[in-house]
Amino acid sequence: MKKVVANPMELRDAIRCEKRNISITGGFAKMMQPLALEKEADVEKLDLPTFVKLALDPTTLETLSTAYRVAAKNDHTGFELEYVKI
Repeated sequence: MKKVVANPMELRDAIRCEKRNISITGGFAKMMQPLALEKEADVEKLDLPTFVKLALDPTTLETLSTAYRVAAKNDHTGFELEYVKI
């Protein structure tokens, strides 16, 4: 079952709960796109809101980049980042 998240806190919680499939959609997906496309993205260097930087700590981002494979979809339903646990 796919866990759909709409904000950084839900994403952090889904990663901590080790959800198998995580889907990020809408504006949050567009905000997360630079992090998804780069393996070693630094949240502090990106122009993100403070609440996103606080929720996505380095440990959470490391888990996201090493334990999940990401696919970007852009179709008639909108932009989506889909993370699947490796």
